[in-house]
Amino acid sequence: MAHGVSAKGIVGLGALGQAVDQLTSDRSTLGVVFFTVKAFDLRNALLEQADKWPSHFPFITMCNGYIWPIILDIENQLGGRPIRVGMTTIGSTMMPSGDVRIFADGTTTAWGNWPSPGEPLIPAKPEELKCLESFPNGTWSDDIRPMIRRKWILNVAINSVAAVHGLERNGLLINHKKEVEEVLAEALELSENLWNDLPWREKDREKISEQLWLVVEKTASNQNSMVRDVLMGRRTESEFLAGVAQDFAGFTKLKKIHEAIIKRAE
Repeated sequence: MAHGVSAKGIVGLGALGQAVDQLTSDRSTLGVVFFTVKAFDLRNALLEQADKWPSHFPFITMCNGYIWPIILDIENQLGGRPIRVGMTTIGSTMMPSGDVRIFADGTTTAWGNWPSPGEPLIPAKPEELKCLESFPNGTWSDDIRPMIRRKWILNVAINSVAAVHGLERNGLLINHKKEVEEVLAEALELSENLWNDLPWREKDREKISEQLWLVVEKTASNQNSMVRDVLMGRRTESEFLAGVAQDFAGFTKLKKIHEAIIKRAE
């Protein structure tokens, strides 16, 4: 699958790609390449771009879901370049005109290393730090996993329940609070399997539900991107969210809701 590439080195020009394009500084000399494709397109996008950019250019993945296994599987085919895992809480809406409206207030964008045992960390490049200045609360992390873990847990609960019920706005999740909390509980438990070498502080565990409903409140009028995919009959990223549970015993709620999302999108 061919992916569009902007003049600023943004691979995948959907709503997130256009939002990143609006926020990045005007750069006459590229130093990094952003990937804003769907998680299921990431493997092909990375491989098709690997020989098109200098090997010292970091590839920054802004995809949703648990994508690290994809990167690990093809790492040796990417030219030894720095591969960053990133996340953003910037909301965006595709307008009828085709323009993208972004909701950047009070949001965070971050990327950094996903440490592997025995592998040295590749420090931030000056170009990366310069790019981060363009984003609200732009943050570099030597270990991005805690931020990705928290965002993954919240996305599993919010996106999955919104998608399976076809909720037009995030604020409607309050009508499904019990189900959201059940999915959240299993997502928390599953994260212990996915991030088994990463300590998780109890006070974070206690606050995760509070954080979820704060996100819902802040994005109450937004249409969830997975809901949009379901309503348009497009493939969703559920296999990288609730669908990850398929590789583990138990997690009946996550498996059931993933199957329902896939069926709804058919």
